[in-house]
Amino acid sequence: MPPEPPRTLSAARSRRLARFPVRTDLLGLTVLGEQLHVTTPRGPLPLYRFTPLQAAVLCGEPVPYAAGWPEHMKLFLYRYQPLPTLPHATGPHAAHLGTQPRDPTGLRPWDQSTYGGWPLYLFLHDQPGAAAAGEVTDLFEVMLVGQPALPPSGAPGHGP
Repeated sequence: MPPEPPRTLSAARSRRLARFPVRTDLLGLTVLGEQLHVTTPRGPLPLYRFTPLQAAVLCGEPVPYAAGWPEHMKLFLYRYQPLPTLPHATGPHAAHLGTQPRDPTGLRPWDQSTYGGWPLYLFLHDQPGAAAAGEVTDLFEVMLVGQPALPPSGAPGHGP
């Protein structure tokens, strides 16, 4: 029997991306402890914020989408998916939700949910109902309900 051809990177990547919930599986927000989660039919998933964004906003510098980062960083960054806009967000925390547009020609072209101005992310290896596994000090941290809002880009007193 001939050896099986090696799997392509795109097939492996497709399987990994299939682990992320699709937009129709995103049911709303919930809070566990002080952490913000998105509810899905399989259970809650923790949400993350990209912490260097605050320094970038305060300095008036843009943060590129993952595709714009150096090649050696992409494997790390692609483990985080921008949370699509939530279709049915209700409850006390829904007032803090917003939406930000993304590059329509990019890898993840959908509008992204924000909470208090912070873009929200899912982590590829999180399991519904389990503890957050995607925290990386000074890069990605779980989104806390009491997190101060991110000042809007170009706010007075911020950046050049």
